[in-house]
Amino acid sequence: MNATHLVLWIGLLATLGPTSRPQEEKEKQKKSKNPVTRFFDAESERLEKEVEGTWTLFDYTDPRALAIDDVASGSATFHDGFLTLILAMNTFEQRLFRVREFLALDAGVYRYRFDEQASLQLASVMSYTNDTEDGQMEHEPSGAVAEYFTSLDDGVLELRDREGIVYSFRKIAAGDFPESAIRKLDRRRSGTEQWEDEDEGRR
Repeated sequence: MNATHLVLWIGLLATLGPTSRPQEEKEKQKKSKNPVTRFFDAESERLEKEVEGTWTLFDYTDPRALAIDDVASGSATFHDGFLTLILAMNTFEQRLFRVREFLALDAGVYRYRFDEQASLQLASVMSYTNDTEDGQMEHEPSGAVAEYFTSLDDGVLELRDREGIVYSFRKIAAGDFPESAIRKLDRRRSGTEQWEDEDEGRR
């Protein structure tokens, strides 16, 4: 082997060496993990992929509260590591001489990830809640965290917090902009919106 070939072989080995070793290490790490760890790794990857999109809340269970119909509504949109979450729950407040219905609201944008136990973890970017002493909407501190035990089966996403509250979502397909909204906007532009609303009211 002449000097030119030797230099070429040394350069090739130097190029391949660093890239092949990390790959080998990754394979060894995967094989060394126990079956439970491998299961959660696969589950986290599945959730990360399948959760992408917009979901609508169809069921809400709070073990501490009385069951009432239409107690909650909301939506969750997962995209590029961000979650936009809006939740509205009908609850009851105990006052001195009566019980008052109260609409609890939570809304925010969060960074999210699925951890090594396939739990959904959230870190607040910007969020608001009226779960306060006086019921007034307040801005929550940025960076506040939350965690939910997660399952996604048969098109149903369930999030359960540590208090046992369960939020159940179904994925919704992308929809067209409503024709009724287009007509309303056209009427607003033309200045006939108020007249047509009055005509509809007379009918």
